[in-house]
Amino acid sequence: MKKLFIVALLATTALLTAPTAKAQVVPIPHNEISASYGVPGLHAISTMLNHWPHLVFNIMNELDPSFNTDITITGRKGGSINLGYSYQLNKTVGLGITGGYLLGNLEVKATDDTGQMNFAEVDHFFTIMSTGKFMWFRKPVFGMYSRVGLGVVIFSGELMEKQMPSRTFVLPTGQLSAVGMEVGKGFCGFLELGAGCEGIVQAGIRARF
Repeated sequence: MKKLFIVALLATTALLTAPTAKAQVVPIPHNEISASYGVPGLHAISTMLNHWPHLVFNIMNELDPSFNTDITITGRKGGSINLGYSYQLNKTVGLGITGGYLLGNLEVKATDDTGQMNFAEVDHFFTIMSTGKFMWFRKPVFGMYSRVGLGVVIFSGELMEKQMPSRTFVLPTGQLSAVGMEVGKGFCGFLELGAGCEGIVQAGIRARF
């Protein structure tokens, strides 16, 4: 009788604890929504180095074909504001889409035989990319990953104080975040280090559900 009681007790305990153990298995959220800020974007740097000087000299040549004088170019650009959505296929791979915006300003001061001329240009960068996220280290409240994105950047530049049309270009762009770190569960913060249109350093928040 005593043995039968012990067996019944063990069986009852096993039945009661089985659902509890099963409930402790937390599924991985499939949906991720993120917002981040990154500085500076590579497309802004390349535009400053390549596009803006050519633009300035083209403007000067249009105004005065014999233009040949000193010119000073200064540029200011903010960081990239990014919004994204990703669907986690499994514990390792997630696919998604991101969009971003960056504002740049160019100021030109030039002097020729007729005096000083000042120009100002406002540049807008809009990006849209498909992305892939690859988790290579995961703990309950901490994870490390890499992320890659490919897409296009829509550049729109407007010359201020002069009656000239704005210019719009569509160019390929991308992002490679070699190392990403996130801390939290359903709501977490993250930091990414890499290169591309979203920034070489990017920080933000992410909601998973």
